[in-house]
Amino acid sequence: MTTQTAETDRVVSLGDVDLETVVEDSSVALVEFYTEWCGTCKRMKPVLEALAEDTDATILTIDIESNLETAIEFGAQRTPTFVLFIDGQPVKQLRGGQNEQTLRDLITRYRD
Repeated sequence: MTTQTAETDRVVSLGDVDLETVVEDSSVALVEFYTEWCGTCKRMKPVLEALAEDTDATILTIDIESNLETAIEFGAQRTPTFVLFIDGQPVKQLRGGQNEQTLRDLITRYRD
């Protein structure tokens, strides 16, 4: 599966095969597991775009309906589910809609 970039080119939409490669290449990666029909996920889009623009974290999205194995592997049973990776390893999971400051603080706390 090829990597597809989202509308902004800053938030990257991935498939099962790509996730491991990208998070291993990023010191800090925040992944949102979402579905197309999820209203909260749609509202998170500008938040993720803002984080991608002015933090050093790699911001990724994965559609759980198209990438069920990966969603199961990371416990993404509800959408949205956020998983923070540090040096390729998952370190924190948040479920449900989050505000921008919460995600910024999460990235900052684990980046340092």
